[in-house]
Amino acid sequence: MPPKRKIPPCGNPLYLKWLEEWMQEAKAINNNKSYYVYKKAHDSVEKYPIPFQHPAETVILNGIGPTLIQKLERKLKQYCEENRLPMPLRPETIRTLSQNIDQNQEFKSTEHESKKQKKATIPKTYVPQYRSGSYAIMLALYKSCEFESTPSMTKTELIKEAQQYCDASFDMPSAHQKYYTAWSCMKTLLDKDYVYKNGYPVRFSLTESGLKIAKQMVQTAKSQGKVIFPNVDIDQLGARKYAEHEISLSVNDNLNYSNDKESGIIALNNSEVFLTNDFNKIGKGQLIRSTTSTISSVSKSNSFCDIKPVEWAPGTFEVILILDNREVKLKKDRDYIQDTLQQKGLKISVRNLELGDVIWVARKYNSFTQEEIVLDYIIERKRMDDLVSSIKDGRFREQKFRLSRSGIGQIIYLIEDYNLKEVAEFGIDAIKSAMTSTQVLNGFFLKRTGAIDQSIDYLVRMTNMLKKLYENKTIYSIPDGAIYRANFLDLKQNLATIYTSRTFHVSFASYSDLNSKSKSLTLKDTFIKFLMTIRGLSAEKAAEIVKIYPTPHHLFDAFDFLDNEEEKKKMLMNVGGNMIRRKNIGSALSEKVYQIWNNDVYL
Repeated sequence: MPPKRKIPPCGNPLYLKWLEEWMQEAKAINNNKSYYVYKKAHDSVEKYPIPFQHPAETVILNGIGPTLIQKLERKLKQYCEENRLPMPLRPETIRTLSQNIDQNQEFKSTEHESKKQKKATIPKTYVPQYRSGSYAIMLALYKSCEFESTPSMTKTELIKEAQQYCDASFDMPSAHQKYYTAWSCMKTLLDKDYVYKNGYPVRFSLTESGLKIAKQMVQTAKSQGKVIFPNVDIDQLGARKYAEHEISLSVNDNLNYSNDKESGIIALNNSEVFLTNDFNKIGKGQLIRSTTSTISSVSKSNSFCDIKPVEWAPGTFEVILILDNREVKLKKDRDYIQDTLQQKGLKISVRNLELGDVIWVARKYNSFTQEEIVLDYIIERKRMDDLVSSIKDGRFREQKFRLSRSGIGQIIYLIEDYNLKEVAEFGIDAIKSAMTSTQVLNGFFLKRTGAIDQSIDYLVRMTNMLKKLYENKTIYSIPDGAIYRANFLDLKQNLATIYTSRTFHVSFASYSDLNSKSKSLTLKDTFIKFLMTIRGLSAEKAAEIVKIYPTPHHLFDAFDFLDNEEEKKKMLMNVGGNMIRRKNIGSALSEKVYQIWNNDVYL
């Protein structure tokens, strides 16, 4: 067996060390782009055996350009000053470098021409020219996002809306531009990372940086007396509409699925009637219920009417962001999120949260008792590598179950792109499947960000939107004495039926008590968790089964009541109603539940 070829040692260990340090710094702040830039340069330097006299000579290596050369040069100068060494002279031309490269044929290059080293300049922020194609596209997307609650648009929609803000045509090339229309500017916006496109058909939306530039464009035009959006109140309508979009639970923008809220409500009502009145479709098995359970549910419904909610009038409270004290950027920088939020002008409180990473509370002004009511919004933040870990060990499913039983209506998963190498090893398809099921099956809103700073910006926007949203709203809260874990969800559902235009909240103390892991689970919750161990049975589907069969005993009795084996297999079909797909149980799943719960051994 021939001996392995010996890899020559790196000829520039100092440069290698500095590049390694910059890689780790970029990785620590989730700056994936910078990390891979440094890594590419690091790998090139590591393989090159010939020492360089000056950083400018590294231009011949793959992945090293003027900006990185300048950074290496500054670092070398600092190193020489600290160690009292002379700073090497900068070579005047690249041709001089070719003589040094000839020492090693492996790195020989004959394609470099004689050029003077250009001085690197700091790039200016790109701002589209007034009434250009880029200008029109960004204004159209900004208007759609801020004022019309539609953060993304198709090409057809975008061209139709943008044309009014542009002098050139989006469809026909001008006389002196034979092949290019105003739409050609979209490539520039994509390259500058001002616009993001995804989905099929493709939809376009503004990125965080694009939204910032668009706002500056609007403010500049406003200061110059130009009316960009006639008949639109920018200060009032924009904040309200955008708030409604951000806190919506619709998955339409993420998966391009249609979502008719009204039909969903009608379907829910129909499913309730179906479950209680339609004997032919339900079958005998679903009629086996506890008489005591039925009577108690009726009496509870009547008692709910007697509850007098706590009312806080508009202007008597402020909205505060509550951050879980375990939410950190890195172990070495635990207060980064808290400090950055405060620097951005937010009033926050850091404490232990029993559930969720971020919630918002309404706090009474000038109150000595520090009364707080938890608003109807909660965020669970996950880095992409943490998402992978939680899927592997089952925490992800457990967290979704607890969130669905929290009673909070607007549940948001905030996913940060981090350590994508681990994600790739686990499987991109598996991650996509988990995120899709979170939106479609669980009905949660999912927001993805590229780094922790984007997540912080999202929290700032959410907080400001909620302040606007609750500025003129009365808040209703259920008294602490009326809340018990066993009846809480039924209580909220019945109050929502009686007072259709109100949302009922709970105090922070009740929220913590309801969602504490140390509290014992109710029989219903335990039964739901049992059912969820069956593959394909989500929390919502399990909850629909438990509505009809509150305990395992009821389920066994229902199976025993049926004589025919086929009827037993199909007994749970359509338990959630035909109209709401994510709650509906099909024939295969119904049969699987029957087999698992009636076999002597686990299959």
